[in-house]
Amino acid sequence: MQALTFRGRNLITVNSSLADLIMFAYSVQKKQITGAPDWIEQDRYDINATPDQEGTPGADQVRLMIRKLLADRFQLKFHHDKRELSAFVLTVGKDGSKLKPAQPNGNLHGIGVQPAKSGAMMFANNSPIPAFTSFLQSLVLDRPVVDQTELTGKYDLTVTFTPDDSLFNGQPLGFPEPAEGVEAAPRFFDAIQQQLGLKLTAEKAQVDVLAIDHVEKPSPN
Repeated sequence: MQALTFRGRNLITVNSSLADLIMFAYSVQKKQITGAPDWIEQDRYDINATPDQEGTPGADQVRLMIRKLLADRFQLKFHHDKRELSAFVLTVGKDGSKLKPAQPNGNLHGIGVQPAKSGAMMFANNSPIPAFTSFLQSLVLDRPVVDQTELTGKYDLTVTFTPDDSLFNGQPLGFPEPAEGVEAAPRFFDAIQQQLGLKLTAEKAQVDVLAIDHVEKPSPN
């Protein structure tokens, strides 16, 4: 079973492929990694690493830590490119965006999902749209998400929805059923449109990819 967790200040990965680590470090999906040898998905690694800085690092610091590990231990080198892939394109709906600008000196940046009375609630605090789409494509949806909203700035948002097997890699994280007498929230795509004024459309689009230039199997340690 593949896992990535912290124990104290130690980052521990179990049975992780190099592809898993790249996807986490750069918030991409497997189909956004091109030109890589087959072994990046086949070989598995257990990693135990300690961050340089004091304290338990946040998600962005963990990603930077893994990027450094990939460069040092796997000699990973790549460049960004574009490729036409099946994607979800995020646009502003016909009635306009319902997003609320983040308040100055408000919440720290953060994005996540938690249980709600009527299903599940996704939240983003002090978040630019590219961070939101990165979260959607790396953890929620089964294909890349392309931002065509032309929205700038940072936003606070919540969207309440009913999870199904098309989300979270077919594993809706064990969210409980709505309580008796509570109306179930709308499905995810409907909730995005109704509550945020945004629209997710499945179509072919030019998507950012990581084109691998060089990678090596690490030496045992």
